[in-house]
Amino acid sequence: MVRLIKLPEVKSRTGNSKSHIYDLSKKGLFPKPVKLSAHSSAWVESEVDQWIDDRIAERDQEAAY
Repeated sequence: MVRLIKLPEVKSRTGNSKSHIYDLSKKGLFPKPVKLSAHSSAWVESEVDQWIDDRIAERDQEAAY
């Protein structure tokens, strides 16, 4: 089952600000939000989790060199 998470949870999980999250998303460097209504968006939880896992993997790969 797909779980959607709202911006406060995305900010909490990533440690990024609202503007940085939207900027990364616009650049294709962070998952794009799903538009729920004219004034509401959410992110697919598994995509945010994968983004976090990818950052950890990058860190670990850099540390190996």
